[in-house]
Amino acid sequence: MSAKHDDKESGYHHLTGAAWAILAMGISLAIIVLLWIWFGHVGPANATSVLEQQQNSLRQQYGLPPAPIISPQEATIPPSLRNVTGTNSTGQNATSG
Repeated sequence: MSAKHDDKESGYHHLTGAAWAILAMGISLAIIVLLWIWFGHVGPANATSVLEQQQNSLRQQYGLPPAPIISPQEATIPPSLRNVTGTNSTGQNATSG
């Protein structure tokens, strides 16, 4: 009777592929986190200012009147919903009967 495990050192050499894969995933996640910390988290304030600059330049380019100034809170509401107040012309709530 010969032992087959004598020609193998530890029996774990077939796990090296999985170890390399886990190491690659860990490094990839670390790179993604570092990139997000470095320049990815600019937030909604930056998006609002970029949008305002683009709209102003396009309005000047096409000769349109200046856009009304909106607050940062209004900027988070879609334009189609900004004038919706939830009341009708009689002053009653739109959801009440």
